[in-house]
Amino acid sequence: MTCAVVIPCRNEAAHIGALLDALAAQTVRPDEVVVVDDGSTDGTADVVAQWSSRNRMFEVQLVAGSGRGPGAAMNVGIRTTQADVIIRFDGHSRPEPEYVQWSLATVSTPSVGVAGGVWRISPGAATPVAAAIAAVVSHPLGSGGALYRHPDVAGDNPVRVETVPFGTFRRSLWEQLGGFDEALSANEDFDFNYRARKLGQDVVLDRRIKATYFARATLGALARQYFRYGFWKFQMLRKDPRALHWRQLPPALVLPWIFFTIAWMMAAPGALSGAAAMAYPAVVLAGAVHLALGGTSAVAAFAAFFTVHVAWSSGLWCSMFVRRQASAGRSASQSGRTDHN
Repeated sequence: MTCAVVIPCRNEAAHIGALLDALAAQTVRPDEVVVVDDGSTDGTADVVAQWSSRNRMFEVQLVAGSGRGPGAAMNVGIRTTQADVIIRFDGHSRPEPEYVQWSLATVSTPSVGVAGGVWRISPGAATPVAAAIAAVVSHPLGSGGALYRHPDVAGDNPVRVETVPFGTFRRSLWEQLGGFDEALSANEDFDFNYRARKLGQDVVLDRRIKATYFARATLGALARQYFRYGFWKFQMLRKDPRALHWRQLPPALVLPWIFFTIAWMMAAPGALSGAAAMAYPAVVLAGAVHLALGGTSAVAAFAAFFTVHVAWSSGLWCSMFVRRQASAGRSASQSGRTDHN
């Protein structure tokens, strides 16, 4: 089977060169690499072109994306190649040397539709806040217990899961599913994996498939990332509400809980309303203290936990409101045209 790595990216000049170096050092090299530059303004395309001119380990194709997000960029990249197997990577990641080898071995099993591995999450910068962010998104309270974010947890290998990062899949599955959903600007990989499972294909996590992922470096970047995740999660749920996992319910309720308990305290101050208001901060504080025992700044960890939860919950609820408003606007517009006609 021929294999192509497809990398949708935007503004990844700081990381894309190291990713290409890591792909060149694989025990089994890909036949080609397709980098889809989805509107970078930081010189990402120049870094890729310079790397390609210096190295001949495999063919590197640099193509322009539509600027509509990673789902659309993946489809552009896959259409560029005729490879039998596709391995996805993001620009801010770095595979271990046997990543391609084990990915191909795992996806070669007929029942496996998508194969993936585990992340070791590293800080996006050399700051206490960046270190706390990396620790928080690796912690069960910040990750929701997703197996791929916990590379040191023992267990069966491989194991069926609901989703994996940077999936490896056969081109024939991509064609059967009609590609990635280009209407989703995030969660497009979860949606792809969910549809694969509905077809009866297994999504498999193999702990021999390992990569490093570089987390966001600032709380602002983290907030934008998780707001986007929450926003597009709800849009995906509109397609099929069964895609909601139980572990996503607590963060979905964070924003309503905060507003409810504040209103309760204002309307009826007392021990019960005060305890309810302090319940969520106490949970976050416990997570921050747990990370502080390992050397992470407790203050930065508390802020990062709060940012992850509130941003994701805000994105989810804003997605409901925005969609309703858009639908109402379209209905009013259609009604206006009807009345006018």
